[in-house]
Amino acid sequence: MNNSDFEKNTVSAEKQVDAFRLVRITEKENAALKVMFVGNSITVHGVKEEIGWNRECGMAASCLEKDYVHQTVRMLEEKYGPVGYCVVHAADWERQFYNPDVLDLFKEAKGFDADVLVVRIGENSDTEKVKTVDYAPCFEKMIDYFRNDHCKTFVTSLFWRYDPFDVPIEAVAKKRGFVFIPIDDLGEKAECKALGEFWHGGVAKHPNDYGMKCIAERIARAVEGELK
Repeated sequence: MNNSDFEKNTVSAEKQVDAFRLVRITEKENAALKVMFVGNSITVHGVKEEIGWNRECGMAASCLEKDYVHQTVRMLEEKYGPVGYCVVHAADWERQFYNPDVLDLFKEAKGFDADVLVVRIGENSDTEKVKTVDYAPCFEKMIDYFRNDHCKTFVTSLFWRYDPFDVPIEAVAKKRGFVFIPIDDLGEKAECKALGEFWHGGVAKHPNDYGMKCIAERIARAVEGELK
């Protein structure tokens, strides 16, 4: 069943971050692990005062350290030591998933050489285009653009379930042997969203600190399960 918040997310998929900051790399000296996160506003969103969002982090965390990327990194560092990470803001791919050339926007990420790839994306994908274009091969091609020969790959469901995207995403993960991490149940829980914290309804439907922690815990647990 689709989550009605999918349609109520009125945060624009355009210009969520500056074009020159689509790929952000944080190197760590003597990193024991390198993790790449591919996502959208839930992964990182720049300041946009017209919707009441004045932070540069995963929407709607209270600060950078509380978004799911940085909570995941912290959890992994507690087990493995320093973790270098790369954050790819790929909402442009969502809006143009049918256009293979859009992946060239993220070429800076190709040299990161991740040990772990986390793909947590889909909410902004074009709902009209998916009626005529098969989403699965486009999603698979996008993942392969960021993968290397040795990284472990993890794919989450959408935060707000929407079957036209969730079904092919899970199918691709199972077909390719990627680790699939369901998180759509979190998007059904009021305690996992920033309801009442922001005047803009679309922002408020994004995960709050607790929701971000729950996402991070599931990702970290899955990664630890594969790397043990």
